Amino acid sequence: PREPRLAALADRLRAASQRHVQVRLTYYVPSRDEESERLVDPRGLVTAHGMTYLDAWCHSAEAPRLFRIDRIARAEVTDQPVETPVEAPRDLSDGIFTQSSDTAPVTLRLAPQARWVVEYYPVEAVRQQDDGTLEVDLLVADDRWLMRLLLRTAPHATVLSPAERAAEFDATVRDTLALYESRRTMDDVSTPTR
Repeated sequence: PREPRLAALADRLRAASQRHVQVRLTYYVPSRDEESERLVDPRGLVTAHGMTYLDAWCHSAEAPRLFRIDRIARAEVTDQPVETPVEAPRDLSDGIFTQSSDTAPVTLRLAPQARWVVEYYPVEAVRQQDDGTLEVDLLVADDRWLMRLLLRTAPHATVLSPAERAAEFDATVRDTLALYESRRTMDDVSTPTR
C-alpha cells in the first residue's frame, strides 16, 4: 500500500536529516516523464498545500530544492556527512516561497516544452491557458539565475511581468541566441567537406 510506504520513507528521510547524512534519491519528474538521480543534503520534512516535501540541498542543482516525497522512487541513506551547513527546514506556512526583500515576483509564460520548470522549481502559482501554455508566478532572488533559466528554456519561456524586466531579459535571450546561431553558421562554413 502507498501510505505505509510513504510513512516508512518519511521516517527514513527524517532520520537522515537528524543524523546529517546525505541521501541518494531517484526522483520522478512527471512533466518530463523521467526519473533523475540526485545526491542531497537533507534538512527535514515540510508540508505545504497538503503535500509533504523533503527540504534538501541538491548537489545536482547546486541549490536548495523541495522534493515531493510521493515522487521519490528510491532513497538510499548513506553514511556520508552532509557537505553544506546544517540548516533547519524552511517554514512553508506562508506558501512554498515566502516573499522577502531579497526576492521579486516574476511571471513567466511557458510553452509545453518548458512545462518541466513547474516540476523542477517551487513556484507560487500556475495558471493553465487555453492555448496550452502555462502562466507561472515565482519569486526570484537572483537575476542571473532567472537569465540562466530563460536561456535553458529558450525560446519556450518568456517573462510576462514585471514589464521593465521582460524587455531586458527578452533582449538578452535574443542576443545570446543570435550569437549562438552566428557561431554555428561560422563553424559550418569553416568545417571542410570530405
